[in-house]
Amino acid sequence: MPNIGKEIRISRFLKSDGHTLISALDHGGEDALVKGLENMGKVLDSVIKGGVDAVLINEGTLLRYYKIIVGRVPVVLNIPFDEDFVKFAVSLGADAIKTTYFGEVPLKVDVADKMRKIARASEEYGIPYINEFIPLEKDVPSSSTELVSRGARAAAEYGADIVKTSFVKNFNDVVKSCPVPVIIAGGDPSGGNIFNAMNEVIKAGGAGGAIGRSIFQSNNIEQTVKELIKIVHGGLI
Repeated sequence: MPNIGKEIRISRFLKSDGHTLISALDHGGEDALVKGLENMGKVLDSVIKGGVDAVLINEGTLLRYYKIIVGRVPVVLNIPFDEDFVKFAVSLGADAIKTTYFGEVPLKVDVADKMRKIARASEEYGIPYINEFIPLEKDVPSSSTELVSRGARAAAEYGADIVKTSFVKNFNDVVKSCPVPVIIAGGDPSGGNIFNAMNEVIKAGGAGGAIGRSIFQSNNIEQTVKELIKIVHGGLI
């Protein structure tokens, strides 16, 4: 039997073309004062007006700014590796949850167990699980297509409904390795721009992206979202 709760919630932001553009605004929890996020209410309003498919935020942002969000855009809630937070996310009305892992591949057993517990709770409460899995090499995101592919596959194997990972060359290999939709984090680490990176992702069969600084640190947030939406949902450039 299908998980109806998951299907309903995921359809709110993963559109009928199988693509999504999520505005990632959860950076403040890890780095407090982040350039571009000084006025969160204004940023939220701008990305929503631009037509973003969902916003990725922390619980404090949702509690404070829900009146800007409600009825306008789905919410992906950034949560820790704590299965109790899955129930909490549902109680706040979130449409999906996301955990974050930056680290080595293969995974240590204790980390894999944490991912599995989140995935199990997401099944129980009917809320989609986005696993942000960024393989590191020498403390920086890996540019290895093989390593990113292995990480994406591991995230899917441990129960993710969507995998968020790094943009790398030959992204079609990452997509082929992973049985669930794959989205990218951020921009192009090779020095290109986010529009080129997103174009390559869609062309490779990826599902889109959860984009942070390339949107909220741009000169025109609303217009940047509109241009990305054209690529994600309207065809390639």
